Amino acid sequence: MNFYLSLTLAFILSLGLPETGSAKEVVNKIIAIVNSEPILQSELNNFPKRLKQEGAIDDSLVLDEAPIAVLKMDSKKQLDYLIREKMIQSEVKKLNLSVSDERVNTEMTTLASRSHMTKAQLNDLLKKQGYSAAEYRENLKNRLERQSFYEAEVISKLRITDEDAYNEFRLKNPNYVPSLNEYTLAQILIPTKKIGEAAAMEKAVIMKKRMSGQESFESIANEYNDGSGAAKDGVLGTFKAGEFNREIEAEIVRLSEGEVSQPIKTKQGIHIVKVLNKKNSQDPQFLKIKDQIKSFLVEKNFKRQLKNWFESKKQDSYIKIL
Repeated sequence: MNFYLSLTLAFILSLGLPETGSAKEVVNKIIAIVNSEPILQSELNNFPKRLKQEGAIDDSLVLDEAPIAVLKMDSKKQLDYLIREKMIQSEVKKLNLSVSDERVNTEMTTLASRSHMTKAQLNDLLKKQGYSAAEYRENLKNRLERQSFYEAEVISKLRITDEDAYNEFRLKNPNYVPSLNEYTLAQILIPTKKIGEAAAMEKAVIMKKRMSGQESFESIANEYNDGSGAAKDGVLGTFKAGEFNREIEAEIVRLSEGEVSQPIKTKQGIHIVKVLNKKNSQDPQFLKIKDQIKSFLVEKNFKRQLKNWFESKKQDSYIKIL
């Protein structure tokens, strides 16, 4: 006999039939099976009650397509939620992440202590929230096991770096300009004193076009600077922020390492500048909230990662709606 059919029959028999033996009179029944985890009709019937109980619904399992408002009205979405719940319960057993009664007792004691309550007072509070002591213990046990699962199978797979946090900071602050500690530059300078500004700009534009083809900044710099006393490849050296020409500094702040500027006009002439190296100092404001941003990114990416896990795991799971 099929294993899952056997499981279904055994479970129905264990629930007990009335003396008439009529299957139609069975009060409870299995409505779905997820791997070896059955979902009972009573669990679906109990869902509206869970929606009213604080902490009984795990927001992490309420995916984008089934917000709480929809769950309240859609029994199919409720069953989908229960299926996800059972998928995790199955994985908890597989990974040996089950929580002992002793751990649950410790958590209950800690909760009472943190709330400055006796156990009796805590039980009274839980009763007001719609829980019996046994229901809350079961809910707490499931939450602890899911948290262990999340940490082992979802959060540990997320890689949020300081650079990710910095990029998020800049994204949320589009006008932010990073402070510059120092930069190393190379330059081609075409003085305007002898040939005039227009001719110097025209010459610079031609050089820039040549760089867009097969010629490098360095080869053109060496060709133009030959005999002028300029350093090889046009290298100027390393400067701290504020030490260089203001017009040029405004341009290089926007350039990445290895990028070449458009022609820049100053009193000295027309410049084409290449950024060889730059060191940005991180904004003190960013450093203050870096950990908060990283936590936000973990939370932001958590549901996406969890959703991916569900999609992947469905391929390897036995899910049968009866």
